[in-house]
Amino acid sequence: MGALPRIVQVNAAFDPAASSPEELLDSYSTLTRWSEAMQAWAAVSVVQRFGRRASTTRAGVTYSFVDDGHPPLLPRGSGSAPVVTAVAAARPDIVHVNGLVFPALVGALRAALPTGTALVVQDHAGAVPPALARWRRRAWPPGLEHADAFTFTSRAQAEPWLRAGLLGNARVLEIVESGARLEPVPRDAARGITGMTGSPVVLVVARLVAGKDPATTVAVLDQALAAMPAARAAWIWNGESPLEEDVRARVARSPVLAERLALVGPVAPAQMASWYSAADVFLSTSRAEGSGYALIEAMACGLVPVVTDIPPFRAIAGPCGLYYPVGGAAAGADALVRAGAPGATNRATVRARFETALAWPAIAARTQAAYTAIFEDRRTRREPA
Repeated sequence: MGALPRIVQVNAAFDPAASSPEELLDSYSTLTRWSEAMQAWAAVSVVQRFGRRASTTRAGVTYSFVDDGHPPLLPRGSGSAPVVTAVAAARPDIVHVNGLVFPALVGALRAALPTGTALVVQDHAGAVPPALARWRRRAWPPGLEHADAFTFTSRAQAEPWLRAGLLGNARVLEIVESGARLEPVPRDAARGITGMTGSPVVLVVARLVAGKDPATTVAVLDQALAAMPAARAAWIWNGESPLEEDVRARVARSPVLAERLALVGPVAPAQMASWYSAADVFLSTSRAEGSGYALIEAMACGLVPVVTDIPPFRAIAGPCGLYYPVGGAAAGADALVRAGAPGATNRATVRARFETALAWPAIAARTQAAYTAIFEDRRTRREPA
């Protein structure tokens, strides 16, 4: 490309609880770390919607905060002229839009930007893909078809959108939406901090909500721990967990879980590396995910993944994972016992998978290769024969 390409990342939603731009950025680690990782190849800036206008620079990335008067989640039918103006002012070569739920914004950006500007939209699982029924397709505003490419953790996640005819003829890229910067803590130190002991120690990091299927988590642990007398487990959750009372009642009814499962609850982000490092196996019974932030963090600390057989988990864990069907408690328990057996996948193998596929430099390299091809293709198409 010659000079460094200019990339503008666009974030069309914001947390209204954030009292300042700085507080917002502190909580949006994927936004900031993606931008910083891509600086090895591009000049990156960010246009972020917020409740007031502001500008700040972090780690060489300029963040422009735009107030367009809309609710925190930009309505899917809004093109947000102030956002489009801010993006165009940066004269980008490539625009990276977070979320498929802003079709009108994507259309407005395409109309306002030069022909040679590439436009990529990244899936963040912000909505259930529209049903194939014609009335649902008509209700979804046009705009996504103007993008050059879409990124999903797994291509399988794009299929409902493709079947609904909403992505046009754009490319579909398989790129994990987020990495992690967790560093493993020495095991003895981690176990001293957390108080966890056992062989193996199983860790669950999942809110107590229906989509995470906590009932199956309880059933898997109940069966697996009964078969592994030395094993112990811990369950961490942050945020809204409406099924907590039900889970506690189920655990109390099981003599095995009442004795050997610690219902930890919320843990500060700064302490998570110790909890991951104190464990040996990571368990998830999630029914659907955009990617799997907790899974990625667990693998950063070398935990063997025992997870549901869903496309994003396959894309993340690869050959390191032990998979079982969604809702399959017996199969999940069997996989968990196998993961805890001597000679199972070791931490070094999982860490190697993390470094080559899930660390931010690896994600940035994959993104660079894909975005270079997309930009060159669009530039070639705009040049006269």
